[in-house]
Amino acid sequence: MTRTLTFERGMESLGAAVACIGVFDGVHLGHQALVRETVDCARDSLVASVVITFDRDPDRVVVPDRAAPQLLEVQDKIAFLAELGADVVLVVPFDTSVAMMPPEAFVSDILLASCAPAAVIVGRDFRFGRNAKGDVAALTTLGRQHGFLASAFDLLEIAGAPVTSTRIRSLVASGDVASAGVLLGRPHRVRGRSVVGRGEGAALGVPTANVRPHTYAAVPADGVYAARATVRGRTYGAGVSVGKPPTFPEALDAIEVHLLDFLGDDLHGEEIAVDFVERLRAQRRFDSAAELAGAIQADLATIREILG
Repeated sequence: MTRTLTFERGMESLGAAVACIGVFDGVHLGHQALVRETVDCARDSLVASVVITFDRDPDRVVVPDRAAPQLLEVQDKIAFLAELGADVVLVVPFDTSVAMMPPEAFVSDILLASCAPAAVIVGRDFRFGRNAKGDVAALTTLGRQHGFLASAFDLLEIAGAPVTSTRIRSLVASGDVASAGVLLGRPHRVRGRSVVGRGEGAALGVPTANVRPHTYAAVPADGVYAARATVRGRTYGAGVSVGKPPTFPEALDAIEVHLLDFLGDDLHGEEIAVDFVERLRAQRRFDSAAELAGAIQADLATIREILG
């Protein structure tokens, strides 16, 4: 059973360990391979396996105006990391004090304060410390000083290119959620809360929950998608519209989710996790409500086929 802990100054050490460190946005196939390597090395060494990550993308603190869209909420990142079998997922609250740490302080005040690493595994492109001055070479030098082995994990390649969060964000932004899902090892997820909408969906016989994601969420390109949505602990097939529908230009720019075979009551205020499976089409304008209703029913039939 994986334990999830929040790093605190003065916390009790986790003891001897093999640790890995990373932002792990998306917990994609490359991240999964790195964490599994950490778990395997720890088991071979008969010590604990510790995954060290952050509660947010450091760029949201350092350069908030240029921070990349996020592939996962922290709660989902932690859950997906925990599924990989590490003994501990240690979440470091990333604030300005952490951002200002030079690499040496990051190692002494966070890494060595939380565990006694025999080895530390990071991605080959890993950067750490103030102004991202630390790299694998710096970690290796610090490892020699403090008695741990630093190991750089090669980037996983699929279809001739490295699996990176940047690559996945680009696919999501273009609407190619199916290809993004291949690199993630599961559908791309956006989480948000249902807010009051204008009611056009209900009037067309297809009620929707209007989901507002957080500011930094990596929302797919405008369009219509096959998806699965989880709310109140249950998962449903779903048809999802992203962006303003051209037929209703005054509508909210939101993620509209229609849950297939949902017989429940009002979802306003509920948190909903949307897993995007495949894009059906771009948004387009319809000349009448009847034409739009027909297109929606055709989309929902296709979505049922896609989801099986």
